[in-house]
Amino acid sequence: MKLEAFVERLKTHDLRRDRSRIIEDLRQLANNRTLLSDHLYATIQRDGFDTRSSLYNAYGFVLHRNDSFTLRLNFWAPAGTPDEKETFIYNLNHSHDFEIYAVGYSGDGYTTITREILDDLPLQKNKRPRLGKARRLKLAPGEVLYMPALKEIHRQIPPISMSASLSLLVHPQHWLKLDEAWCFDKDYRPLHPGVATQEIALFTDTLSLLNTG
Repeated sequence: MKLEAFVERLKTHDLRRDRSRIIEDLRQLANNRTLLSDHLYATIQRDGFDTRSSLYNAYGFVLHRNDSFTLRLNFWAPAGTPDEKETFIYNLNHSHDFEIYAVGYSGDGYTTITREILDDLPLQKNKRPRLGKARRLKLAPGEVLYMPALKEIHRQIPPISMSASLSLLVHPQHWLKLDEAWCFDKDYRPLHPGVATQEIALFTDTLSLLNTG
């Protein structure tokens, strides 16, 4: 499936209810092996070699964004050192304030461990919520991960080989927002809001190195 066809199909879906259709379309899109090259070609034609507007962070590309959803292509490298693990934010328990669908695109895929939050929102800092049983999924090609906004905690374990995934982020409706996304310690106690803060800091540092090169 072409990216343009995927975007048009999503516009016909109810993003809150048509989960099975969204998953099937995302799997079909993941069969397109030229997504990145097509995206880079279109970006260079439009913006020259200034690709910052199409980057999500140091290891992800925004393939499409509108008011309802964002589609990203993310890369996941094996990590053997603490610095490498921190760069990709591996082994960090966190939640998201948006719905996310992810499908394995290439490589063996990272492993994710998820737990449902059973307590009512909002969470309280340093107070561990009641959690469901841990579930483990390896995001190999064709495998799909779905997580609702705010109600699940997950962490990623590095893949064995260089891998990639496609992620569809369904933007939250502001009037439905009950809490913030949180980072948690290893015992699942909420520490501070937002994994994105760490990602943005890493991305900014990387861009500064490129700009001085």
